[in-house]
Amino acid sequence: MARSTLLGEGLSAGLLFLCGPVVGYLLGKWLGAALSLGPSPAWIGAALGLVSAFVHLVRLSSRVSK
Repeated sequence: MARSTLLGEGLSAGLLFLCGPVVGYLLGKWLGAALSLGPSPAWIGAALGLVSAFVHLVRLSSRVSK
């Protein structure tokens, strides 16, 4: 892979680790408030955002190692 492509992929992975859990938390918080479910959906959303960031990192590492 080209050096600039690797840099872009690495930056996107870093941003995903920051934004994924935050967006998941906020969407879960909104859903919990809309459906009167309490804070549980917010934490579940944050966990799903973190899992998606790890999945992206694994896919990136497999692409780079080829």
